[in-house]
Amino acid sequence: MEKKKLKLYLLLIAYILALILVVVHFKTILKGIGLIFHLLTPLFIGIIIAFVFNRPFELFQRLYRNKWKLKETPAKILSIVTIYILAFGICALLLSMVIPELAKNLTMFASNADDYLHEAQRFINEVTKLLNIRNFDISSITIATEKYLSSLANSLNHTLPQIVEVTASLISTAATAMISIALSIYIMSGKKHLLAQLRRTFYVYLPKCAHASAKSLSQVILQVFEDYVAGQCKEAIILGSLCFVGMRILRLDYSGLISVIIAFTALVPIAGAYIGGATGVILLLFVSPQKALIFLIFLIILQQFEGNVIYPRVVGRKIGLPGMWVLLSISVGGGLFGIWGMLISVPITTIFYQLIKKDVARREKILES
Repeated sequence: MEKKKLKLYLLLIAYILALILVVVHFKTILKGIGLIFHLLTPLFIGIIIAFVFNRPFELFQRLYRNKWKLKETPAKILSIVTIYILAFGICALLLSMVIPELAKNLTMFASNADDYLHEAQRFINEVTKLLNIRNFDISSITIATEKYLSSLANSLNHTLPQIVEVTASLISTAATAMISIALSIYIMSGKKHLLAQLRRTFYVYLPKCAHASAKSLSQVILQVFEDYVAGQCKEAIILGSLCFVGMRILRLDYSGLISVIIAFTALVPIAGAYIGGATGVILLLFVSPQKALIFLIFLIILQQFEGNVIYPRVVGRKIGLPGMWVLLSISVGGGLFGIWGMLISVPITTIFYQLIKKDVARREKILES
């Protein structure tokens, strides 16, 4: 048997065996992948932070080098210090504004939950009477809510294990945050060196025919993640801040709580706006239908202003994925991996979309020629 055919057969057998192992131990492999991703969480968060701060970092670096005539290393260090001082300052300012309001909103909602349910029942009765349909009784929801709040109050006397667990979780989260920040600093300051190392590694281990493809793939991945991660994070912060300020001006209830929900759901393209808006409307319906309507009108105007005026100037390019594929990727990713699947599915789908789009254009040129 020729060596080439023998090698081909051996590769085919190895591929079949690997496929059988994957099918048989699929759940175990998924758990292993999940464990690896969990262990690498600080690295992923650090990469996200580096993507978000990359453009301001480059802006400050150019400013310090051109205006202050600093050398590369001092300009780099000063840029990183400036960025993190501004970031921590802005976060501290936002938290000092939002957390007291958020705590007050949650307390208010818990204490008035019974009144809100009765008000909702009255509103539903009026609507059903107006439409001549059968009344919808939510007394069971009221009883369940009262029972839950009662059990929650009773469980506060036995919360020592939960307090210990929460404390350990907070310590772990703080440690993860510190490691992620340190990694983001290393990534930003040494990104040229890291990219050069990656290029050398690809050049050595990949065959020559794959060098151009690997370079194109890396450029697409970097561009997509920079546009998506940095863009969505900036959009979420801007939208949540504007929502908080606008709701305070309009004197709408739960401004802190709803603004946090709007900012968090804004990380999910297209669908996030509807999820956050619907949640805010439902919360305000318990208080007053008029306030819910005012909030809905305000949010529509705010999203139009933010999407057409602020986003193109502050954030930059869109992710370049049609809305249909965004919704499909969110649906599949959310169904498989929950909220994290919804967040990560869009950039991954965008990468495949861009690669297929380039390949189709290349093949069309070949066919035309």
